[in-house]
Amino acid sequence: MTLLLLLGWWAWGRFYRGEHEAHEVSRVAKNSLVPMGLALLNKGIDFAFALLRLRILSPAGEGSYTFAIGFYVIFEILVRFGLGTLLTREVARDRSQAGRYLLNVTVLRGWLWLASLPLLALVMLAYGAWGGLTPAEGWAIGLFALALLFAAISDGISAVFNAFEGMEYPSGVSTAIVLGKVALGALVLLPPLSWGFVGLAGVSVVMNLLQVFWLLALMRSKLPLAPLTRRDLDPTLQRSMLTGSLPLMLNHLLAHIFFRLDVWILKPLAGAAAVGLYGAAYKYIDGLNVIPSYFTLAIFPLLSRYAQAGQGNGGRAALLRSYVVALRLLVLVSLPIAILVTFIATPLIAILGGAAYLPGSAIALQLLIWSIPIGFTNSVTQYVLIAVDQQRFLTRAFIIGVVFNVAANLVFIPIFNLYAAAAITGLSELALCITFMFSVYRHVGPLPWGQIAGRPLLAGLGMTASLLGAQRLALPLLAQIALAGLVYVVILIVSGAFDDPDMQTVRRALPFAGRARR
Repeated sequence: MTLLLLLGWWAWGRFYRGEHEAHEVSRVAKNSLVPMGLALLNKGIDFAFALLRLRILSPAGEGSYTFAIGFYVIFEILVRFGLGTLLTREVARDRSQAGRYLLNVTVLRGWLWLASLPLLALVMLAYGAWGGLTPAEGWAIGLFALALLFAAISDGISAVFNAFEGMEYPSGVSTAIVLGKVALGALVLLPPLSWGFVGLAGVSVVMNLLQVFWLLALMRSKLPLAPLTRRDLDPTLQRSMLTGSLPLMLNHLLAHIFFRLDVWILKPLAGAAAVGLYGAAYKYIDGLNVIPSYFTLAIFPLLSRYAQAGQGNGGRAALLRSYVVALRLLVLVSLPIAILVTFIATPLIAILGGAAYLPGSAIALQLLIWSIPIGFTNSVTQYVLIAVDQQRFLTRAFIIGVVFNVAANLVFIPIFNLYAAAAITGLSELALCITFMFSVYRHVGPLPWGQIAGRPLLAGLGMTASLLGAQRLALPLLAQIALAGLVYVVILIVSGAFDDPDMQTVRRALPFAGRARR
């Protein structure tokens, strides 16, 4: 991986020329494809490391590590406070203010980090008294809290690069840092050190600090920032930034609580081992969620333009049409994934964590995977509602979802353990989807669900039948997967899923479309 990254760095310097960025389409392509490719690479590196980590830590150790990370992520949202998005927006409007905004955001986050420490200590004391927090978990959370300070600084510098449309620099550094964390992580896990998940938290501190210095050096060499003076430190600006970024932070916090609060409930009610089994299954969900994340970011500018055009000149009709096409594509992709993973969950978990995670993680994965089709739908729907200025509604919808999620987990985890958390994840996505659809119907228009999901469901039934038959015939796993995929695609083609004008437009836009038609 190191050699591959070095080759990519050399090739970028050798062949990429900045004059291509004069065209907006070229800039958009560079700023979307490069971060997307590196994000997928990061997921691959992290997955490879998980093959080692899960086997060394065991379900209990992995559960403690997952729980400590859960603490980190919640307090990371509070410390970052949505200021990165605000920083990117303001600097993109006036690049001469980049240094001033970065200075004030960094100082603000320093104060927010200090303010979060007493709250963090209070939550740790509560878990120590009633949630079974161990000393090792306390050390790991403390180290992650220190790493958070450096991560917040790096995020501010990355936001400046984003404003200058230089997304490839923080993305490249992030991949190198992930690779460094994996290398050092292996050293602290394996003998003679064998420091466990506390050592991994210590590695985060070291690598996050290195990331700060690396990004600072890049910023000084690549970005034309004006020199700073004492006058640039502006308390009035800081107060206005806090006010402006508060809704962004709240939506981010509610969205994270909606998806991952079950870990906080699972630990005291079912133990660290249950969290480890659940976390192993969730690794596949995290990887798959890259698909809707980058897809929705790619189409969001288009949706925003259609929404801004309004109803009078056909803008709202174009928005609804684009939204329907996006939903169709996401359902086409997510449904076969859910069916396939349901059938092959056991070998997937065996590859990732080994026999120690079976059958618990496999059953959890079979339940979790059915949150994917609904979650993909929610991902694009959320951005459609933002495009039509319904951010406040999103906050209310997430509050409803969080209340449902917390109540259901508190009731059913003591009875059904981690399987309750897995099932409730899908039900929570469904509750959120139903809430979203009320606003979609009112502000965008009615959705033709038969057109969106009818043919994929028919193809999914055929795919399920082929998997059942292949397993009864005891075909090899790869043969089962190939047969199921072929059946799914053939039924879609025969049923005319790609024949209407919208899907033909999508087909023509794909790379090598002419060769594919022939």
